[in-house]
Amino acid sequence: MRTISGVIAGFALTVSVYGQAFVHQKLGEGFTQVGTGILTESGLPFWSAVASGSNLDIFRITGNTNFTASILGSNRIASPVAYHPTAGLLWEGQGSALGSGNADVFVEATNISASVLGSGRTAFGFGFTSAGQPVWYGTGSANGNNLDIFRGGTNITVSVLGNGSRDAVPMALVGDRLLWDGSGPNTGVNRDVFRTDLVSLSTTNISQSPLGSNRFAVAAALNANGDAVWYGSGSATGDYNDVFFNSTNVSFPVIGGGNINNPRDAVAFDVSGNNLIWQGRSATTSQFFDSFVTTISGGTVNMSQSPLGAGRDSAPRDVEGASVLWSGIGDNTGNLDVFVTRPGTTRNLSQLRFGGGNTPNVREGDGVGVFASGNAFWLGKHSSTNEKVHLFHYNWNSNSSTNLVQEAVNRDADATYLAHNSAEQVLWAVPTSGGSYEVYLSTPNITTTLQGTVTIAGFVGNTNQIALTIRQIDPYTGTVAATHTGNMNSGFTYSIPVTPGLYNGLRITAPRCLARNIPGLRRLLGATTVDFSLTLGDVNGDNIIDDADLLEILFNFGNSTTAPADLNGDGIVDDADLLIVLFNFGAQGD
Repeated sequence: MRTISGVIAGFALTVSVYGQAFVHQKLGEGFTQVGTGILTESGLPFWSAVASGSNLDIFRITGNTNFTASILGSNRIASPVAYHPTAGLLWEGQGSALGSGNADVFVEATNISASVLGSGRTAFGFGFTSAGQPVWYGTGSANGNNLDIFRGGTNITVSVLGNGSRDAVPMALVGDRLLWDGSGPNTGVNRDVFRTDLVSLSTTNISQSPLGSNRFAVAAALNANGDAVWYGSGSATGDYNDVFFNSTNVSFPVIGGGNINNPRDAVAFDVSGNNLIWQGRSATTSQFFDSFVTTISGGTVNMSQSPLGAGRDSAPRDVEGASVLWSGIGDNTGNLDVFVTRPGTTRNLSQLRFGGGNTPNVREGDGVGVFASGNAFWLGKHSSTNEKVHLFHYNWNSNSSTNLVQEAVNRDADATYLAHNSAEQVLWAVPTSGGSYEVYLSTPNITTTLQGTVTIAGFVGNTNQIALTIRQIDPYTGTVAATHTGNMNSGFTYSIPVTPGLYNGLRITAPRCLARNIPGLRRLLGATTVDFSLTLGDVNGDNIIDDADLLEILFNFGNSTTAPADLNGDGIVDDADLLIVLFNFGAQGD
C-alpha cells in the first residue's frame, strides 16, 4: 500500500547508538508499577506491569499489547513464566473471570489448570518440555488440595508420593528432565529430591540413599547432561545440610566437621557443566558464609575468603561455564560488592566502577547474571549514581562496566532488572522524573549485518550498481528506527550493516524497483539472513508502475544510458525495458 510513504517520510532515529555499548529501545511507558519479565533466546520480551488502576497485566513485546486484560476480567494479577517457540507463552494469573480465590496457569489464552484442579485452586507455571508440553504445579479440590506437579494435564507426582498429604515443588527443568522436591505418604516423615524423565515419566529418588533417615532435601539445579545439584540433611550427614552433585557429597570434604558449637551448613545454588556453586559455613570458615565453586573431578575453590577477609558474608549468584558471579561483604571491602571469579582470577566489579565507599557514601553491588566469557550484568549504587540503583554490564576483556541507565536515559533513577538472555540482551525498567515507569530492551551494539539473496526478475546488468536502502521499523512506535544504505554485491547478493535490536518489519527500496515491506518481528544481532524479491518497472520512483513510467521509457527509447529508464541494466532503453513496464503495469509497492 502506498499509504506507508507518508509515515516513512517523517521518520526519526529513535535511539542514538554511535559510540554506545548498547542499543536501547523503549518498549513501553506510563506504568505505575513493574513486576517480572522474561526475555526469550530469540529476543522476544514479555513483562508484567500496572498500566491503569491496580491491575498487574502482562505486556507482550511492547506496551501496546495488554495480553491478559481480556482473559482475566477485573482485579487482575498476572506474570509471564516461560516461552516455547511452538506452544507460545506460559503464564499465571488471577482475576474475576476465574472466580473468587482461583489462580490459574495458561498457555497463550488457554486455561490449562482449571479443569485439572477443580475449585479452590491455586496454580503456578514453571516451564516447557522440549516438545512444548507445559510443566506447572498447583492445588485444588480435584487433587485433594495437595500440591502436585503436572505435565500438561498429567499429574506426575501422585504416583511417586502416594495418596495423602502431598507437597511437591519443581526447581529445575532442562530439556525433558525435571528436578523437584516433595513429601508424601510414600516418603514418610522425609522430604526428598526427585529427577523425572518427562517423556517416559520415570522418576528416581536421588536423596534417599545419600541422606539416610530423617531426611530433608531441597532441589537446586540441573546441567545439560541431567546431573542434579541439591542439598539436604539426614542421619548420614549428622543432620547437617550438605551439597550434592547427584549422589556425591561435595561440601563435607571441603568444610567438614560439625558440632553443637560449630555446626556446618551448606546450600546449593546453580550448576553449569561440571561447575557447581554453593554457599557454606563451618568451623573451617570461622562460621562465616563463604561462596564456593566446585569443579567435579577438579576440586573446590573458596572464592570469598581471600577477597573479603574476616567478618565476611557472601552468596553465589550465577555460574556459566567457568565464570561465577557472587556478592559479599567483609573487612577487606567494608562494602557490599559484586565479584566475577574465573579460574585464577577474581575481580571486584563494583569497586572497579565506583572506587571507594564510606559512610554516608557507601557502595553496594549485587549480581544478576554472568556469561561464559566473564561478562556480567549487575546492579549497584553509589554517590556517583546519586544513591540510586543503576543497571550495569561488565565486559571482562575491557575490565570495565557500562552504566545502562545513563546510556539510555541519562538520569539518576532506580532501575528494575526484569530478564536477560544468552545473547546479552537485557530487559529492564526505570522511572521517569514524574514517577511512571519506562521499559527498555537493551542489545549489545556489536557489528550486525543484514544479508541474503535478492531476486529481481528481468535485471541482467551489474548488481554492484544497485543501492539498497533498508529501514528498520520500531516495534513500539511503528515508525522507522534506523535507515541504512549499501550497494549489492555481484550475483544478486547483499550484505549491509544495520542497527542491532528488535524490529517489527523491514522496508526495502532500490532504484527502478517498487518498495518492499518484509513483515515479521525479528531480532537483528550479528549476521541475519533475509532473502527477498523486488519488482522492476518504477522508473520515476513514485512506487507504482503506470503511464508515467511507460512515458519515461518511450521518451528515452533507443538511448544508451544508465538512467532509471534502463530498467534491465543492459545499457540501452529498448523493447526489453518496455516489456518490463507492460508486464508489471498497475503494480504498486508496499
